[in-house]
Amino acid sequence: MPETRRGTGEAEYGHLALAVADINWVTTESLFRAIDRQSVSILALRCMDYRNGWRRGIYPWSSSCRPRPWGNNSLTRDMVLPSGWMKRFPRLGMRPIAKAIQGFWNHGDPRARRGLVLTYPHYLYLRDQLGPEITLYYNIDDYALYWPRHAEKVRCLERQMVLGANATICVARYRADELRAAVPEAAEKIHHLPHGTPAAFLADEPNHRPASAPEDIADLPRPLLGYVGSIGPRVDWPLMKRLSEAFPQASVVVVGEEPHISRHREPWFRDWAAEFSVQPNVHTIGWRPQAELPRYFQAFDVILIPYAQDNRFNRACSPTKIMDGLGSGRPIVATAIPECRLYSHLFDVAENAGEF
Repeated sequence: MPETRRGTGEAEYGHLALAVADINWVTTESLFRAIDRQSVSILALRCMDYRNGWRRGIYPWSSSCRPRPWGNNSLTRDMVLPSGWMKRFPRLGMRPIAKAIQGFWNHGDPRARRGLVLTYPHYLYLRDQLGPEITLYYNIDDYALYWPRHAEKVRCLERQMVLGANATICVARYRADELRAAVPEAAEKIHHLPHGTPAAFLADEPNHRPASAPEDIADLPRPLLGYVGSIGPRVDWPLMKRLSEAFPQASVVVVGEEPHISRHREPWFRDWAAEFSVQPNVHTIGWRPQAELPRYFQAFDVILIPYAQDNRFNRACSPTKIMDGLGSGRPIVATAIPECRLYSHLFDVAENAGEF
């Protein structure tokens, strides 16, 4: 929307120079990569500490740590930062990020409005260093659950973030309602906007029948009951075991990276490794690149969203599987976590194991 530059007396000018901190989540990356407007230039940052960078083969001298094209009129770069840059030493840790964003703004159109998208409460320190004209807080989780020992500090930072932002976007309605209750004076600026899905996940036409399966699952007996996602504590593995036993003629397909053996002491690991994954009709095929996932969604007879209803993270989440699955045109069966309940008119939402 065209805006008048503050104090310039110039005619309305609509260009926006938007910096995004950060795009570590693939859903955030997909969202901002899809923006293709001449009136918007983007700098998308992927921020990480040295340890996480090294695990991914990214070092401060890597080519990805320099600005590079990221679609029309946009740039991206990785930033490898000292350990503790976000939570322990945020004022110091944000300085390299602020410098990168300031450089992006300074080298762009001098008339453009300077916008900042922030994805964690701790980026409040970055906002204060930069003083953008427009701030968007993009909330994709209940971050206090990530750092329970510092939950009160996280909530305090988040409250300040919401108060100061031009708008707060929550991907889960549950979180939008929580923030409206926590910051009532900013309630009108808090909006629910669920995760979308990349265009590649949209079927060309309604899929009343499953598409041909990828080669690695083409020979499995149908029906194919498929789950795509992380293998961890957020999935109700006892429910999945019960499903595999209830439909012995079906193939239960899990697309996701298998958990490392170091997690064997976690309670869910036994449910996964010793109870569910050993079932004769369960097929765990491992991680697949994002670009290949649409073929699996469209090939499944039924898409599963079997999230544990008693998991705190699940109450505040917006599963990407919802829109990915709807885009495929295939039937979906989900457990009754809050965000899935919003779509009970579009797919089956089970309140208990028997319904599932």
